[in-house]
Amino acid sequence: MIKPIQIIAIIFAIFLLLKAILRLKNKKLTINEFLFWSAMWMLLTILSIFPQISDKIANFFGFGRGLDFFIVSSILLIFYLIFRIYIMLEELDSKIVKLARSISLKEIKDIKSLDR
Repeated sequence: MIKPIQIIAIIFAIFLLLKAILRLKNKKLTINEFLFWSAMWMLLTILSIFPQISDKIANFFGFGRGLDFFIVSSILLIFYLIFRIYIMLEELDSKIVKLARSISLKEIKDIKSLDR
């Protein structure tokens, strides 16, 4: 018998899969990002429908329960994604500093050319 939490997880995963499809169509996601997120949401759907699969995967990796394995995996994935976001922010910060410097230098040159 399917449990309410399974229905919620399936609806959640389908909603986010549709959102990923729309973002791909609007070119707000690259194909690689779309494939990654689609795989995540499809995996959630499959594991919600067939929860016994998670126990088999967990046993393979040496965990007692499927939920334990997926909590640890999720935390590791979240750390990885946060690290990627951190790197992207650092690169963005560096680009903003370069842009601000070049605008400042251009403004100084414009002011000096007006003074002549």
